[in-house]
Parts: sequence; C-alpha cells; structure tokens
Amino acid sequence: MKPQGFPLPALPLLLAFSTVLCLLLVAFFMLRAPTLLAQATETLTIRGHAVNGTEGGETPSLLPVTLHAVDQVQGRVATYDGTTDAEGGFLFEGVDRLAGGSYVLVMDYAGMRYSELLENRDLAGPVELKVYEITGDISVIRVDRQAMIIADVNETDREVQALEVLSVTNTSDRTLLPELTNITNPADINFLRFSLPTDATELSVQSTLPGGDIVPMGTGFAVTAPVLPGDHEITYTYRFSYQGDSVAFNQRLIQGAEQFQVLAPVSLSRMQVSPLDPKPRIDVNGASYLVWEATRIPPRRGIPLQFSRLPQPSLVSRTVQQISGIDLWLTAIPVALAAALAALLVWAWFRSPGTPETGEWEQAAGPVQTRRQSLIQAIAILDDRFERGQVAEPEYRPRREELLDRLRQLTSMDRGGNLS
Repeated sequence: MKPQGFPLPALPLLLAFSTVLCLLLVAFFMLRAPTLLAQATETLTIRGHAVNGTEGGETPSLLPVTLHAVDQVQGRVATYDGTTDAEGGFLFEGVDRLAGGSYVLVMDYAGMRYSELLENRDLAGPVELKVYEITGDISVIRVDRQAMIIADVNETDREVQALEVLSVTNTSDRTLLPELTNITNPADINFLRFSLPTDATELSVQSTLPGGDIVPMGTGFAVTAPVLPGDHEITYTYRFSYQGDSVAFNQRLIQGAEQFQVLAPVSLSRMQVSPLDPKPRIDVNGASYLVWEATRIPPRRGIPLQFSRLPQPSLVSRTVQQISGIDLWLTAIPVALAAALAALLVWAWFRSPGTPETGEWEQAAGPVQTRRQSLIQAIAILDDRFERGQVAEPEYRPRREELLDRLRQLTSMDRGGNLS
C-alpha cells in the first residue's frame, strides 16, 4: 500500500498559501511593533523621602517601603518593594504609568502603618511619606466642637433620631496609639469614648481615623483607632425614645469639649434644652436651626441634658395606639361585633309595627345628639391643636371651658327630657 498524502499537483498551491500567510503575519507584527514597544516602555521612576514628623524623632532609615499601583480602569494592582536609605530616601524604577489610576506608599514604623495616596500630578517631583513617634497619653486629644443635631422626631412613636458631629484634634506631634490589652483600671484607657442615651439604638459610626474598631462600652461606645497628629472628624447617628413630652440623660463628654451644641430644626420651636444657653439661629445647607450651647467643658465632666416640650402624637395617633396590638384582638373586636349585633336588634325593633318610622325618630332625637357630638369633636380638635403648639394656652383654657359648659348644659337638658 502506498502512503497517503497530498497529490503532487496540490503541493505548489500549499507552499504558495503558506508563504502568503507568513508574509501577512510578519507585516502585522511589524505594524504593531511600535505600539507594543511603546506600551512596554511606558514606565516611570518614583523617588521620595520618609520623614519623621516628631521633633527629635529618629530618621526612618533602612526600613521596608512599599508602592501599590492601583489601575482603576482595568481593576488590577501592581506592588513594588523598596527600602529607605540612611537618610530615609527611597526609589522605585520601572513603575507602570497608569492613566486612570493612583499610587499608594506604605510604611510600618513604631507599631503603626502609615500611608500616602499619590495622584499622577504628585509624581513630577520627590514625594514625601510622613511617620511619627507614638504616645499613649490621651490628654493630647482635644475636642474643638461637638454638635448634637436633632435630625428627626417621630411624634407617633415618640422617637428622636440624632446625629453627632465631632471635630477632634491631636495637638501633639506624636500618634496616639491605643493600648487594648493591659488595662487594669479606667485610668489606663487611652482610646476615644463617647456616651449615648440609655436606650439608644441603630448606632452607626463614621470617621477619618485609620482603622480601629467600634466597641460597646458602658452607656456608650469606644473607637480604638490610632489618632495621627492634626485634625479629624467623627460622626455617629442613633435613635432614642422619650416619655410624655420630655427626656433626660447624662451627656458624658469624656474627652471634654471646647464647644458643645444642640441643634434642632425650627419646626421644633417649642422644644427646650436645659441647662444649655439658647443662641441665635444658624443656617446649615439652606436650612435654619435653633441652637443651644455650652463651652469649655472639662474632660469627664458631662452635661445632664434634658429635652422638654417635644412633639406629641395627634389625637388620631393616640387613639390608634390605644386600640392596637393584642388588646385589639382580645377585646376591641368582640366588643365591636357585640355592638353591631345590638344595632341590628335595635333597628329590627324600630322597624316592627307600632314603632315610629325611622325619619320620625331622627327628627325627634337629632338636634341634641348632633350638637353633643359636634361639641365633643370640637373639644378633641382644640386639644389636638394645643398639643401641637397651634393654640396658645391663654386662648386654649377659656375656650375649652366654654365648650365643656355647653356640653354639660346639653347633657342636663337631655336628662330632663327636653329634646328640642
């Protein structure tokens, strides 16, 4: 048997096709070569210094330093490792240039991790990464301003939503590094702590501090993050309830405060906050707020806050609350069914022979019953408007007494048999 293969006449055609294909591939790579080379050589050099920001601190020499190149377009991260020289200098060569990315310098020093975010515009000259010595002294922390903002009041549920904003400053040139293990007494605690009302719920905390945890502690919470020198902001939101029209709790300002304020929207104009001093209204993002203030509060002193004249549920809301829940199913519904059955029996009796026609009964009993119901409704509306602050007390009291007198007169007339 002869071995199988291409027929002899087909070999020239195959050779010609292969030659053309090779030429096309060579031409393609020659055309793409400049672009590929440009991409391969599009790198840059990043140089800079690690500087100790603490007066008299050691130079961060011969320490590892890392550069992360973050390509936000393609979603990839490249890491470059380096080491500082005797003067704290560092150099990264052959770093990919990222058109839509950023670079992060990272260094560990004295138990802390420091980082610096660099954009493309920062790479033209030497960059700087600042580190600090550490301290465990909480007294370096100063709260310049703490504002408690009443964001919303749910009068139906008697619940307040509050937002607290703090401006915190580390006044030293050392990083406050909290001690989380060797705590034998409260005086050893050197991390930030904040108080909350006793029944506070839905706590949410945000800050510009690096890392750390939110830890429940006593009647509040703690933030275990390190605090670098300079200014920082901490915000947290929560909810708390009130009874009647007031609520009282101890606002423990553990770090103290140069200025403590309570802000409330002008819709809560009847609200009072003691023992703070009322101040002129201020505008925040186009909205006007009432302001109460205290200043120069020492650490751990605190303020026994009391909010009074808070909004109350409307008459309709209170009625719904009173008949809601399990009592509605156990009592209200059976009573309603019994009342409906009684009404059907009465209607059947009046429709039986020998009783007045429906129209005659309504004509005879209508005037007194209608006026009594109107007076009761007027009193309820007046009470509701007074509780909402829409009627002043000097006007409310005599008006309510007048309506009650008229209601008493109608009641006595009804009992005496005068239905006209």
